[in-house]
Amino acid sequence: MNIPRLFLFWSLWFLNYCSRTILSPILPLIEDDFAISHSLAGGLFFFFQVGNMMAVFSSGFLSLRIGYKRSILASFLLLTASFLALRFAGTYHLFTVCLFFLGMGAGLYLPSAIPLITAVFKREVWGKAVSFHETAAGFNILIMPIFTVFALSFFHWRTLFVLFSAACLFIVFFLMAFSPDPRPQKGKKVRLSLILRRKDFWIVTTLFTICGVASMGIYNIIPLFLVKERGIPMETANTLFGVSRIGGFIAMVLIGFVLDRFNLKKILLLILLATGLSTMATAVSYNIWLLSAMLLIQATFSIVFFPAGLVAVAKLTDLSERSLYTGMMMGIGGMIGTGISPFILGAVADAWNFQIGIFVVGLLTTISCILFRSLQEI
Repeated sequence: MNIPRLFLFWSLWFLNYCSRTILSPILPLIEDDFAISHSLAGGLFFFFQVGNMMAVFSSGFLSLRIGYKRSILASFLLLTASFLALRFAGTYHLFTVCLFFLGMGAGLYLPSAIPLITAVFKREVWGKAVSFHETAAGFNILIMPIFTVFALSFFHWRTLFVLFSAACLFIVFFLMAFSPDPRPQKGKKVRLSLILRRKDFWIVTTLFTICGVASMGIYNIIPLFLVKERGIPMETANTLFGVSRIGGFIAMVLIGFVLDRFNLKKILLLILLATGLSTMATAVSYNIWLLSAMLLIQATFSIVFFPAGLVAVAKLTDLSERSLYTGMMMGIGGMIGTGISPFILGAVADAWNFQIGIFVVGLLTTISCILFRSLQEI
């Protein structure tokens, strides 16, 4: 494999993923600064995800017209502007508008990146290439809470947005200089209606949605859960939060060697089952050491579902339809999994507590394993 080119994709995904993970570690500060409820704090992810959904829905059509590389370039230019705008958004309403555009910038990336990676690398190494690319997300989830604890010792929380804006602008130059630019297949039109009529599309989308709730939906409210409900100091909570992501990063590195050797459908089933059971265990754990262990296990299995799922998508589609298929799947799954679920979990916490919401998520994730009976072998 072309390691420098793969590392470029890794860096792009890492910076793109910052838009998804930066809010969660500073959410208690945002909640206090704007004097808002848990549900309104969770609602911030909804506005981000609305923009994200609109972008991923349109990215498949956009990439067919301007190419994968230019779509990714547009993604990072929009991320640069949106991060900078967040620094100066002084009210909750302006903040949500900026998050909407940040979500649009974030959403344009992955539906173009996966076809680009699978076009550049051979089919027999797709598992390794895609899983290595996805380690950027795992590493980002691991490092962001720890980085936030360190950075807040020197900067106001709003300054973090300026740093990420500069980083996104910087990597644009490497993207322009070193990224390949394979074009989607011409002469073969892909109809959205044909994709929406595919049974495997709805099965995979449902699984991505449920795992999105168990992964990023839970991730986004864990700091509030630890600080506001379990009474853990914010610095300690973010450190625990970050350390619990170590397993996910290690699993991301190892999963690529597994995907190319064993039955993919069985791997996905085991991952989802472990995610559901560990999510329920997280909800009912009170001892700090047991809670830490459950957070580690839950984070490990919930995040590793995505590289395996993306390899499944690559095997279920051809290059001409892969971007549109991925975009629609990520749009629906992301809207519910990352956008709506934190708001619902926050509303449940306002009415009762976070524990109930987290437990129900784990229960639904476990039950969803029955969907694999209807999925073809991959």
